[in-house]
Amino acid sequence: MSPRSCAALALLCLHCIEPMPPLLPDAGPPPVDAYEPPPAPTVVALRARGRDGHSWPLDRAPRRPLLELEVNRAAVLPEEPDAFLFEDLPLDALSDDLARAPLLVAHQRRVVPTEIVRGPNHVTLTPRDPLVPGARYVVALAGWAAAEDGATFDPFAAPIVVVDGGGGATPTGSWPPDGAAGVPPELELAVVRFDDELSGTVRLEGPDGVATTHTERVPCDALGWTDGTCVVIRWDGLLRPGSRYALTVGRDALDRTGAMLEPWRATFTTGHPGGIGFGFVPIACELDEAAIGPLCVLADDVSLRVRAQVDRPVRAFLLGSVGSDRAVAPRGELALELDGLAPDAIVEPELRLVGLDGSTHVERLSLHTTEPLATLTIAEVNADPRGPEPRQEWVELLNFGPVDTSLEGIALSDRADRPGDVVSAPLVLPAGARALLVADGFDPLHPDDPRVPDGVMLVRIGTSLASGGLSNSGEPLFLRDALGRRLATVPAIPSEGPGVCVRRESGPRARTGFAFGPCTPGAP
Repeated sequence: MSPRSCAALALLCLHCIEPMPPLLPDAGPPPVDAYEPPPAPTVVALRARGRDGHSWPLDRAPRRPLLELEVNRAAVLPEEPDAFLFEDLPLDALSDDLARAPLLVAHQRRVVPTEIVRGPNHVTLTPRDPLVPGARYVVALAGWAAAEDGATFDPFAAPIVVVDGGGGATPTGSWPPDGAAGVPPELELAVVRFDDELSGTVRLEGPDGVATTHTERVPCDALGWTDGTCVVIRWDGLLRPGSRYALTVGRDALDRTGAMLEPWRATFTTGHPGGIGFGFVPIACELDEAAIGPLCVLADDVSLRVRAQVDRPVRAFLLGSVGSDRAVAPRGELALELDGLAPDAIVEPELRLVGLDGSTHVERLSLHTTEPLATLTIAEVNADPRGPEPRQEWVELLNFGPVDTSLEGIALSDRADRPGDVVSAPLVLPAGARALLVADGFDPLHPDDPRVPDGVMLVRIGTSLASGGLSNSGEPLFLRDALGRRLATVPAIPSEGPGVCVRRESGPRARTGFAFGPCTPGAP
């Protein structure tokens, strides 16, 4: 090939070769995302659910709740229990205790047994038994609860309150009463009382198995209870004499929250046909009661209470032109009351007693309320002070009326049949004011007890209150005027602990409606 041909071929090949891209500097390995640690374990929310999955407000939780702690990281199963449901406790008392294991013994005693289920984002506590209507509880997760990497949760505690009514049914009574013997074969009907609505069956079981019955649900007040849902059971013919029967709640029974009711039964034994009816048993009337035939009647200016004892189970009704009362008395012990009455008025109620066989006894009464009484009541009781007992105990009186009231002759007693300690000094309690009944050695500035404001009247009535002091295990208190008429009553309520007082949350003459709370001498 000639030199000119070689040069032409070389020039042609230059157009066949692609130019190489420019070399880039070395960029190293591909980038890696920055490490982000998991969030600190914490409780995000607390929820109360029914067994049907519906949510309930925390201040109106159902009786058989699923208490769900939502967490942002799964809590592993611990060696030491870390999730709790407590009976009512102050949150500040729990805050330090939940920071380190184990719990204080005093707090362990208030733990409610629960079943605990853990999931990736929840810890769920299910109480083994129904909770108490109206009661307050605390749901807590301790500070030693841990996630899988060992990181611990912040301590958590929050209150719940169980709804007073409508939060789930529980059987609360039966007719005939559980354990009754000698029930007439002519038994008119059988009843199981529940404190809320339910679905499912109630059965009568006898010597031949489950009896063929007809059931209906009726309001319990028609049968003698003051409230609730009653399942009435009827059958054809007589029951078999001398046989054992049982009222049972079926396995299909559910409350309104979808929870299954616990197994329940009430038994009774039949006697012989043709019973002898029932009669009154004599009872001793209290110091301020009046004996009217077989009855003891307590009267004040706004109410009347009738007590009696019958020799067998009865359903009792006290029916007046103003108001009524009723009770199922499984042991025949009756205490019925009419309130909202006018002072110094004649009231003519009817006392109706219904026996197991449906027989009825009627007493027509003529009773008399008192003239207007002194407007004094027991507002608060400190039976278990932090200071020395019985010296630092006190009972707070309140003048709830619009005028000043004399305390001279007022008596405090812990016995229904004795006057007790009497105020002898001519003291006057202004309208709306409070005074403390105290022992002679009471110190209003004792460092262990709440300070009594300087302007609060102290009424010293002896070396101790009532009979040697107020019992921490609970004893009734009676406040009477100079004529022995009852002004107020506090029932026997065991102490909740030092420094916790019993406070009235009801009307000034009411015999029920009390609660525990911090002692507040001389203050509402």
